[in-house]
Amino acid sequence: MNRAIGRALWLLAASAPAVWGQFQLYLVNGVIEQPVSPVYDIGAVEPGLAASAQFRIRNTSSAAAMLGLLSVGGSGFTLTGGPALPAALSPQQSVDFTVVFQSAGAGGYSASLDSTGISVLLTANVPVELTCLLNAGGGALPLGAATVGFGTVPVGSAAAQHVALVNQTNVALVVPALATAGAGFLLNAPNPAGMVLQPSQNTVFDVVFSPTDTGSANGTLLVGSRSYLLSGTGTPPSLPAPQLSVTLAQAASAQQGTVTVNFSQSAATSVSGTVTLSFLPATSGALDPAIQFSSGGRSAAFTVSPGNAQGLFGTQSAVSFQTGSTAGSLVITAQLGNQTDQRTIAIAPAAVDLTSVAATRGSGAIEVDAAGFDNTRTAGTVTFTFFDANGSVLAPGAISSDSSAAFSSYFQNSAGGNFLLKAVFPITGDANRIAAFEVDLSNAVGLTQGTKTTF
Repeated sequence: MNRAIGRALWLLAASAPAVWGQFQLYLVNGVIEQPVSPVYDIGAVEPGLAASAQFRIRNTSSAAAMLGLLSVGGSGFTLTGGPALPAALSPQQSVDFTVVFQSAGAGGYSASLDSTGISVLLTANVPVELTCLLNAGGGALPLGAATVGFGTVPVGSAAAQHVALVNQTNVALVVPALATAGAGFLLNAPNPAGMVLQPSQNTVFDVVFSPTDTGSANGTLLVGSRSYLLSGTGTPPSLPAPQLSVTLAQAASAQQGTVTVNFSQSAATSVSGTVTLSFLPATSGALDPAIQFSSGGRSAAFTVSPGNAQGLFGTQSAVSFQTGSTAGSLVITAQLGNQTDQRTIAIAPAAVDLTSVAATRGSGAIEVDAAGFDNTRTAGTVTFTFFDANGSVLAPGAISSDSSAAFSSYFQNSAGGNFLLKAVFPITGDANRIAAFEVDLSNAVGLTQGTKTTF
């Protein structure tokens, strides 16, 4: 009878704050404090994990008071951060402390939190279930109220967090159903759900975040009836670094080469990049529109698809280019996103290149036409020599002309080093005696001796 009456009185008292005399006990949550009732339940705590509650004792009177008692008694409960006792508290002065609960054994737990004039019953419950731990780089951390963060992950990539389920009880336990909720969050195989873990045994599984879009993402890991918050941020997909491959038989003018763009790794998404040609002429101000891609211009676009290890120029894996007819440095640059790769090709100054020569013989004159290019733009002396059918030089012998001024004027008003030379020679006598001719041309590099050409 007395026990029943005592319990009824205890239940009625549970609605009143724990206060006596000059001191009052509060529960602190951030900047919020509230009076504590005579019974405070910490709640369900996973086996082996810790849960804590922060408390504050305040002298609510208008006079100084001596705090001589602050303790907690009960299995699994400890008190930390309290003041050295006895402690004199001025009016309205307060002190904070924390009560921590931790136990590996399943069941209900209780403890008495006592202070001067105050007594509170603390309770906690350890369910018979597995403990969830996050295997971080610095060791295993308990999963709890804190969100499991995956950081920033490029779209198309994935990041994993390793979760351990540990049996810290003294009975065999079955791994409950495991699942995730939220876009981009999933479980990696194998899924250990249904596995039986004996005491002290554990198993590990991976939670993966693989964003499909940029921006913040939130999800949930479900372990049986328990849930844990997940978060991550999707960023634009990382792009592979371009790696230029240039094929050119000879680093010289009037050549054709090809450019291929390989990647440091297979692409994870569809994207496009560009290859550009730029030219630094050896002669200041020289222009050369012949230096370009076969597709036209000095820029060529390539595309990348998921899984590709090489860029495509339309449907081709390479794009060709012309080296032009001017000495200088040809710079080829591949750009994909903010990553670039570059190659420089030095086109050295060279002697004049005669690409074609021809002559027309008339009754009173011979016209010689020579086409070629001078990548130095310094062509000067031109020499013409005529031969009879026996290969003998005809009078008056080699005919030289210093054409430096003419070439200089021409190149100042033209782009590239190409030229077409026309020369007319009056003939006295029988023009049919002239069977062949030769054109020689010099520039700053040296003399180009033409081949003997017959009519």
